Amino acid sequence: MAYGFGQGNGAAGTAAGGTPEKLWTGEHIAARLWKFYNEKTSTRAITRLQFVEHVGYLLFLKLDHERSQRPGRFARNPVAPQDTWPTLTDLSGDVLHTRLTELMRDLGDQDPARSDRQIASMVFRDARPWDLGRMAELAKLIIEQIDPHQWRLIPQTELGRAFSVMLRDCREDIDRKIDSGQTLTPFPVLSAVVKVLGVTSDDIVVDPACGTGSTLIAAYRAMQSTDPAAIAGADLDAQMCRLATMNILFNTGRPFSDPAPVRLADTLTQKVPVVRTDPGVLPTVAICNPPFRSDGVVPNATMRDDFLAYGDFPTNFLQHLMVTLKEGDRAAVFVPDGVLFGTGAAATVRRALLKNCHVHTLLRLPTGMFHRKGVKSNVLFFTKSTPKPNGEPVTRDLWVYDARTGNHRADTVNPVTEADFDDFVAACLADGDGSGRVESGRFRRYPVKDLLDHPTGTFHLPAHLAPELDDFGSPKEIATEIADLLDTAATHFRQVATGMP
Repeated sequence: MAYGFGQGNGAAGTAAGGTPEKLWTGEHIAARLWKFYNEKTSTRAITRLQFVEHVGYLLFLKLDHERSQRPGRFARNPVAPQDTWPTLTDLSGDVLHTRLTELMRDLGDQDPARSDRQIASMVFRDARPWDLGRMAELAKLIIEQIDPHQWRLIPQTELGRAFSVMLRDCREDIDRKIDSGQTLTPFPVLSAVVKVLGVTSDDIVVDPACGTGSTLIAAYRAMQSTDPAAIAGADLDAQMCRLATMNILFNTGRPFSDPAPVRLADTLTQKVPVVRTDPGVLPTVAICNPPFRSDGVVPNATMRDDFLAYGDFPTNFLQHLMVTLKEGDRAAVFVPDGVLFGTGAAATVRRALLKNCHVHTLLRLPTGMFHRKGVKSNVLFFTKSTPKPNGEPVTRDLWVYDARTGNHRADTVNPVTEADFDDFVAACLADGDGSGRVESGRFRRYPVKDLLDHPTGTFHLPAHLAPELDDFGSPKEIATEIADLLDTAATHFRQVATGMP
């Protein structure tokens, strides 16, 4: 069947000459919107990420209007001023630009007295419309792609998938946000993570460095929960918070008047897993893929007197969850190789983790999997516990699974799939709870005594019988990594030079 957006919709929710909204698929929606971007916008003036942001803004306003027009008790009070959407469809040029600027400023106002505007405040915080010269393109986007259709009739899973797909298509733009260390985590990896963590509808899942919110959405899908408030995140990048909020809204159907699912916050300065608005509600699961960078402001004794040491961002996020989660909580944290075998703060945190938590699994991920290919990544799984009175470590054995050796992946050429992690999930969950784990060519057990007997408590442990080959990536990947390192070095040298007399 050929899917078409058509030229309008009627009461039955069918686009004239097209397909009913209830039959739209996420991939089709994303393809049609990208077709508009490529053919009817100046792609040199508007980045893919800017385009997706504005699609999100417009869908928010259109859905807000549609929900307010539902009959009787099904209608919801609009978050935006009444008739905002019909007014926008009649505007163009500088009038459209002025109205959008005012609207974004009003909705983004952080008024603590307006609890029903928390989500809108996060979506439109620091938001700006495209430049005045791009208003003709924006008006076409409104009239041709958004206004003619009843978006609330689209199945929630498909609407959410469309927005998530479009965000993944922005990986290059997101990768350029080097200053905040943003990256996109492939969904097949997240799917495997939530399975090993055993996430259920009884859990509350948080991500203290949520980026675009993909970890939380993967958890929500696995939970099959009817409570959108079961997930919450935080990030220090305002743009990522906006995108994560919209991503969660479109994937879960969360009412726009609810408390915001994402907070703009520097989690490392907080002595709680994630700042939540619900009093007394504490997380049971944490999933985090923190920035893989070592520069910038890191917590110290004046901020975090509960920290044992102060290291790079991945080390600090690992430690943050170790000290803030409550007994019985489960966690999965993405870390680079340096956190596994580094000295100093990394070694201190590793040893403390073994003694205070049940660190049960280390997954060594394929090389080249993330868009910034230069760094090798791993996932460390643990359950928070209480230190034993006799001083013995809580961890008994650390199981290492090698999905890396001989397995280089790229985003567009041979991306990872869920099937790639079927063996890992099956090995981890042997006998249902992991009690029947057995060693194999890619899965190996290390007694905790062997780890603590090492001077640094290293986690740099082989799991595959074959030697690991160095994988340096493509020439473009190598050049990009070198450029990033040079940028970081230049920043440090400028700081040293500024401090010189």
